[in-house]
Amino acid sequence: MEMEMMDDKGMGNNNVVEPMLIKHNARSITEGKKFFQYTSTLIAGLMSMQAGMKLSWTSPVGPYLTSETSFLIDMTENKMSWVCALMALGAIVGAVPAGKVADKIGRKTAITITAVPFFISWLTIIFTRDLVSLYIARFIGGIGAGSACVLVPVYIGEISEPSIRGALGSFFPLLFSTGVVFVYVVGAYAAYMAFNIACSLTLVPFLLVYFLPESPLWLVQNGRLATAERALRTLRGENYEFKKEISVLQEEADRVENSKGGIRDLIGTRAGRKAILTCVGLMWFQQMCGIDAVLFYTVKIFKDAGSTINPFIATIIIGIIEVIMAVVVATVIDKFGRKPLLVISGTAMTICLAVLGYYFKLQAEKVNLESVGWLPLTCLALFNVVFSVGYGSVPFAVISELFPPETKGVASSLCIMVNWALVFVVTKFFPSMVEATGPDVTFWTFASMAGLSAFFAFFFVPETKGKTLQEIQTKLAVHKIKQELSSNPG
Repeated sequence: MEMEMMDDKGMGNNNVVEPMLIKHNARSITEGKKFFQYTSTLIAGLMSMQAGMKLSWTSPVGPYLTSETSFLIDMTENKMSWVCALMALGAIVGAVPAGKVADKIGRKTAITITAVPFFISWLTIIFTRDLVSLYIARFIGGIGAGSACVLVPVYIGEISEPSIRGALGSFFPLLFSTGVVFVYVVGAYAAYMAFNIACSLTLVPFLLVYFLPESPLWLVQNGRLATAERALRTLRGENYEFKKEISVLQEEADRVENSKGGIRDLIGTRAGRKAILTCVGLMWFQQMCGIDAVLFYTVKIFKDAGSTINPFIATIIIGIIEVIMAVVVATVIDKFGRKPLLVISGTAMTICLAVLGYYFKLQAEKVNLESVGWLPLTCLALFNVVFSVGYGSVPFAVISELFPPETKGVASSLCIMVNWALVFVVTKFFPSMVEATGPDVTFWTFASMAGLSAFFAFFFVPETKGKTLQEIQTKLAVHKIKQELSSNPG
């Protein structure tokens, strides 16, 4: 301990030595038990399941709302596109203040409040039968989804040990995909009212969030050391050497004590600028490959493709594949790293979307495609597989890792706001783009974006596998110095 204190005093006089000392101190902490880290992640992640349900809700419901049996008169495709897109606009509104609110009242409390807009949205959908109320319900549900997408990854990143942070971070997209599958399955077989009641009842298990520990990092930052110790005992086990981690968290809290945590702090450092550009880029490519156009309009895409497979069954198959792949990613992300998964994902998505675009080109040319009626399902299923492998899961894990505590709230809000703004653009204008340019050109456009995403991941995304949050900041801030040290040890 005396040696550590001497090292800490020396850090202020030699910035080159600082990264190695942080790395040494952080890694000298013995790892604790994992059970309650997984449990807490699972319970908090139920909000991401709600976000997935809200996002994909229109896929099974859309064909009914635009049919002759709908309770809405004159429901046009344009009105339906607003039902889809207003959820994304609400998510932008929810994402903007979420980070700052979590900084003020705590991660756990902020996540608890997120359940309110979801509940209001489901009640509105269940008890009203007019278009304006449906618009309002979708917008309010979007507020909850946007907030959840900011808060849940931050909470998971702060309660996790470095060795499993990637795996726990993958719970967010895993449960998000589970919500999508739930909507696909129940929506395919249940009546409108029963379907929405079932969706609302999935909020009940979230009551367990009351028993979750608060983020130890947030507690230390707010001077609640005794509570932070109890939280660490819960998360890491009774025999865990919590005092060492508390000391590391306290050093971090002391460092950011005078920071306001705003945009100026975010872009005022090399590490902050690189982190925000990386994460905004990941959000851009995640959405511009067209994933949410597929989620919102899956049933319609299959109907337009003239596939020989039942559109609702095909949709369920795709959703189940996405969940399975999210589980796979959770098991491999801490072994293979973030960058390789992103590169593989972007490259494979390009191929899937290009082939699907060619299928629609042949269809437009009146080519007989009965012998390959299985191709749309295969392309979209593989697209979901490779999307889940990289761009579906990794960006949220990276967001929770790249930012220091003082800017994590505002940075996460900014990234998720960009994400949902792009969801709005893609889902609102996807039908118009298909009508104006044809589905072939539309999917080829998505394919080009997927190709660029592989390039971006290879050249611009830093690898964070197995690193502590402090080490990641060091890597972003003094990358050039570390390169010089490694090339010239003397």
